[in-house]
Amino acid sequence: MLAMTRVESTYGLKITQNLLTQLDAKILSLVGFRTEAAGTDSQSEASLAAMYHLGSGGRLIRARLALHASLSLGMCESDAVCLAAVVELLHNASLVQDDFQDGDKLRRGLPAVWAKFNANVAICTGDLMLSAAYAALSGVSHPQTIHKLLTLVHERTAMAIRGQCADLGTRSQPINNTESYKAITVGKSGALLSLPLELALTASGNSDWAHDARLGAEAFSVAYQVADDLSDFQSDASRNSLNIVAVMEASGGPVDVLIRAREFGTGHLDRAITAAQKLPCGSGAVLLQLSHELRDFFNHRNSG
Repeated sequence: MLAMTRVESTYGLKITQNLLTQLDAKILSLVGFRTEAAGTDSQSEASLAAMYHLGSGGRLIRARLALHASLSLGMCESDAVCLAAVVELLHNASLVQDDFQDGDKLRRGLPAVWAKFNANVAICTGDLMLSAAYAALSGVSHPQTIHKLLTLVHERTAMAIRGQCADLGTRSQPINNTESYKAITVGKSGALLSLPLELALTASGNSDWAHDARLGAEAFSVAYQVADDLSDFQSDASRNSLNIVAVMEASGGPVDVLIRAREFGTGHLDRAITAAQKLPCGSGAVLLQLSHELRDFFNHRNSG
């Protein structure tokens, strides 16, 4: 798994610990609700599993993208927290279900939800977090924007699901071209990376810039996946998982596959940087910073 060592500590100063605390409280209120069952106050096993998973940590990349962009574009803190909760819940729902589908027993060094509880609980936990993500939108203070935001959340969620289905399909039908690899990566990862910026731009009345945000986040997602693949290509090969190195080998060519893969990744990174720089009011600053940090990874690979 790719590690970007500085990514947790060097985001924009607008993302304060108070904001992250508000975000944590918002998410827990949505997934950890109690119901009256047989006269007792209780929580579902899915709620307990969701809180267990969310308590295991994570870098909050999507939440930070949403928080920084929202505040940069003049939105209030409560709205920024709502949008951050949406994307963080969607992302974590996908992680819970991906772990089950991939058979990965560990997540962030702890037993994955399906391994600690069971497969049925993992499915219900993912469903709960998906539902909670939509509920988070109800807190946005400008109701006239909610229709557009709901549509956007559905479109990007559907896009991520299509990408995951396509990724699973490569296990029985491997691909041999970078265009298919890119399409799968953009769907599976890019959709939920662009969503934080698109939500902030749409909610703040800057939707004209959403296309640039999407292009930048999608390009970054491809570059990040390439970097991750370069770190994991041996383990991915043993599991028959989609990996850019295997794709490059299958496609043939006169240049070394690792060199070609790095060039493919850095080319997309250049596009991500260009798009992030275009976004209004510095709303692309976190994406820009992530891109520069990933550039350091590729530079290190080139010199190694």
